Amino acid sequence: MDYIAEAKQLVQNLDQRMGPSPYDIGWMARVKTPDGDPRWPDLIDWLLENQHPDGSWGGQIEYYHDRIICTLVSAIALYENGHNAQSQGAIKRAEYYIWHHLHLLPRDPFELVGFELIVPTLLGEAAELGLDVPNHTCGYGEIQTAKLKLIPLHMLYSPRSSTVYSLEFLGHKANKENLQKIVNANGAIGNSPAATAYYLTLCPDDERAIAYLDNLKPDHIITVYPFRTFELGWVLGNFIACGLPPEQLVAPQVLSKLHTAINPNGVGFDPTFTVPDGDTTSVCAHVLLKAGYEIDPAILIQFEATENHVFQTYNYERNVSVGTNVHALEAINLIPNYPNLEQLKKHIAIMLLNQRKYNMYWIDKWHASPYYATAHALVALTKEALYLAHACKDTLDWLLHTQRQDGSWGFFTRGTLEETAYVLNALLHYHQIEPIDPDVLHRGATYLMRTYRTDKFNYPSLWIAKPLYTPYDIIKSAALSALILYNKTFT
Repeated sequence: MDYIAEAKQLVQNLDQRMGPSPYDIGWMARVKTPDGDPRWPDLIDWLLENQHPDGSWGGQIEYYHDRIICTLVSAIALYENGHNAQSQGAIKRAEYYIWHHLHLLPRDPFELVGFELIVPTLLGEAAELGLDVPNHTCGYGEIQTAKLKLIPLHMLYSPRSSTVYSLEFLGHKANKENLQKIVNANGAIGNSPAATAYYLTLCPDDERAIAYLDNLKPDHIITVYPFRTFELGWVLGNFIACGLPPEQLVAPQVLSKLHTAINPNGVGFDPTFTVPDGDTTSVCAHVLLKAGYEIDPAILIQFEATENHVFQTYNYERNVSVGTNVHALEAINLIPNYPNLEQLKKHIAIMLLNQRKYNMYWIDKWHASPYYATAHALVALTKEALYLAHACKDTLDWLLHTQRQDGSWGFFTRGTLEETAYVLNALLHYHQIEPIDPDVLHRGATYLMRTYRTDKFNYPSLWIAKPLYTPYDIIKSAALSALILYNKTFT
């Protein structure tokens, strides 16, 4: 199989493919027509058909934050718009799941986007409706209060604040006029079907928002749409890791347009989303720098946190992102005139080493699997300096010892193509510095080749937004990148 040809074809045919989001479907299932009927009755059927046997909704892998938030909104939707015996049974099973799993939230590596804001509100709404749910929030009520103290009141409704993506947390307290002002030109609030559906529960006559949701394919209601910049940046970034230059994969006008978009404020996950973030900006800057473009250091400097000299993804965030700092490190290394470059690189390296869990692996706020953050951090530190590679010996040891019998890697209940791709890529990079047992690499590559052919689009949701989600082509590009690098290493 010609993996390089596959890579070129993938980039030429990006189409924002992503797995369905039970969370966003649940929110859309709550919206009513003027007559009081479900506006999208097929979504009630979808919820009934896609409840897990344990009573929950959510991704294939049981990630408690994902299952709890999806189950809460789905149960509320069925209570409000189900109106049949099957819905009543589904609600009872959902209540049972929430009671038996809410206290397990601390077991997850990381919480979801806006979880601390949204879940207390959903629990309160469920209780008001009469659903049998816990009257505590597992501590998230206090965290919600602390988070809101970080955000100036005038920024809650700002299209320049990342909270616009999660405004459903406002519940009954929202200011309708302020919400109407931030409906995007595409009819969405925050490019979020859930936030837009929430808005329609308060302002049901807004044809712009109805049209935005109507245009989503019934089997393709996803957790963010559109997300073109994010998809393009991450796919090209994955192929850079195996040595494929961006200019060989996309037309010059695509890169030129991205270069124009990134100046001067950075970019967000789509041109229609008006909040730039440090992660997408760093990834896209890295792509452009690799393609020979110049990047003004000021574009990245704005995401530096002055107090600790590491990079933020968004303003008002509670937790620093490992992935954002890895991507920023990759970008600033290609900007020779970046201010205080050597000192900043040391700050990031020290932060990364200090962030490891048990001195072995990293977790990140944008991906549920530690293999994602660990693989990316290991590659970045390995490229940075030999002594940093040696400082990661325990990390290398963890990766080598957690390979499964079938050659895969997977942090949860099974190995996955995605996680295996990340680890294989990292080990192949490390192998260039110090030899790794070739059998480990061969077994990983064999699993990846086999799964790549047979498991198309059957990827579990591991990416973190309000629920977990699955950006299909980004995952596919990670697998292709690892296979291309493997063939380069052993042919």
